[in-house]
Amino acid sequence: MKNKNSESSKNAGPEVTKTENKVNLLEIADSETAEPSLEVIRLGHDEVALIPFTAESVSVDVHFCPEPEINSYVLCNGPDCVLCKIGRKQDQRLLLPVYQPTAGCVGILPVSRSFRPFALLPQILNILKNGKAMVMFVIRDGAKYSVSTAELKDDEDAGETVTKKFVEEYNSGLHNLASVYPTIENAQLARIGEIRRMLTLKGFS
Repeated sequence: MKNKNSESSKNAGPEVTKTENKVNLLEIADSETAEPSLEVIRLGHDEVALIPFTAESVSVDVHFCPEPEINSYVLCNGPDCVLCKIGRKQDQRLLLPVYQPTAGCVGILPVSRSFRPFALLPQILNILKNGKAMVMFVIRDGAKYSVSTAELKDDEDAGETVTKKFVEEYNSGLHNLASVYPTIENAQLARIGEIRRMLTLKGFS
């Protein structure tokens, strides 16, 4: 007499094994290293030491979103931008790479185009026009920027190695300065309560 269990197991065919989604942690680390992230420099009441090494910047349009889901500046989405449609103020920022001597790395300094008294841009321009290796110490109090400077001595680290590497990587397309601000698609913005209600009040479906 044949064993029914053995027959049914034969008819069932080969056993299917579950495929595992294997991830090599070292490969993740390598991919993260290959795409270095840039950080925006935030100024406040504490002095921040910065060394300008280039006059080349990238201009971006941004909106500030106070909604708890965002609470930061985001990149403008262009002609069909939801934030523009609801009348959210658009600001232009010049993204300037600068060397941070205390951290030993390059950061991105957002600079307004304003030339009003105590604005940051004209003070940076004076340093760049000087032509000497200078460290600037910056304090922000609202819209007022206080900048003092000191000339770097020959034996002081001006970050030449770090900045040279950054420039080479930037010229090769490795860095996207605008990435310091998040990009949020219009559809996602329109799902946020306050923005969605404002769109409705202004007649946008």
